[in-house]
Amino acid sequence: MIKKLLVVGAHSADFVWRAGGTIAKAVEQGGEVLNVALSYGERGESGELWKENPNRSVEEVKHIRHQQSESASQILGCTFKCLNWGDYPMTVNDARTEELAEIIRTFKPNAILTHTERDPFNPDHPLAFTTVLPRLSSVSIHQRGFVSNHTNPNFQILYPILLLISLLFLKKKLLQWRAWVRKVI
Repeated sequence: MIKKLLVVGAHSADFVWRAGGTIAKAVEQGGEVLNVALSYGERGESGELWKENPNRSVEEVKHIRHQQSESASQILGCTFKCLNWGDYPMTVNDARTEELAEIIRTFKPNAILTHTERDPFNPDHPLAFTTVLPRLSSVSIHQRGFVSNHTNPNFQILYPILLLISLLFLKKKLLQWRAWVRKVI
């Protein structure tokens, strides 16, 4: 059972379609979930909001995305926090990585769910992965265990527990999406 799950997404809505089921299950089993978004996805992931009103400010888009993520998090039973690092491009520096490390140290998760190290569609997703991984080696997580990310057999030796969306799952989702698009078109 996952007692404390930390979900780290690049954008504020990533958790819904990438981890919603896992979050709901963890909460259902009595776990606590903290959902951290590195950005609101205000530029690259908010196309519909910009279509509705091209004159919106970036701050207004961020506000709407925050409300949407708060609402979805409440439905799933988790807590939402956005670090507001911006997107397209997202930049990571020492202060930002320390901010994430402090969240991990304070929350003390026994599992972390984040993006995979490769994503051909969005450069912010692998950046989230590479931002999370180094933090784990310097942060003491109270319940240590090891799992593989299915791409690097040495991963399980180097880092404490980390749950990743496997590339196989991503491929399956992509195939499902393609099939849906073909039906619609």
